[in-house]
Amino acid sequence: MKDLLTLRIKNMVCPRCVQAVWNILDKNDVMVDRVELGVAYLQLPLQPEQRDNVTKDLENLGFEILDDRQSILVEKIKNLIHDKFQNLSQQQWNRTFSSELEETLKRDYSTISHLFSSTEGVTIEKYLNQQKIEKVKEFLIYDELSVKEIADLLGFNSTQYLSSKFKQATGMTPNSFKKMNPIHLRNCLSKKV
Repeated sequence: MKDLLTLRIKNMVCPRCVQAVWNILDKNDVMVDRVELGVAYLQLPLQPEQRDNVTKDLENLGFEILDDRQSILVEKIKNLIHDKFQNLSQQQWNRTFSSELEETLKRDYSTISHLFSSTEGVTIEKYLNQQKIEKVKEFLIYDELSVKEIADLLGFNSTQYLSSKFKQATGMTPNSFKKMNPIHLRNCLSKKV
């Protein structure tokens, strides 16, 4: 019965996603206990017609209900990565992400890594670095932190290392990116991975 009350949802990456999923469930008269990144906890199981409607509404917004264990595990990994960027602090990069994943998911990292790579076509490390670069772009657009502060906050060893990784990913330095047209910058953010 527990699985019937837990709805795993792919592509939830931020608080707005949580609200969007909550709205879809509410619209379809689903009795919801709570919604978090990647999962909705229901008070009652979905009726077949409700499930069909919820599935369609979720797909219209780019979400997907997950049914198999491997997909659910991959989505949990993605959610853990996205969670790291929700409440940033310099201390959170003190230990390796692989050990965090092992501890949280109670599985060997090589198994987790292989599953993620075979499913997503990219390693966990590369996916994490892509998300870091997207966060760097966001910080540069809002222009509230220096490049050094961004490097420290995101766990880069130095501003030079951040600049090198940023240029490798975007083709430009952080300072060049910062000087771009504001409309173009917003478009860069909307093309998140």
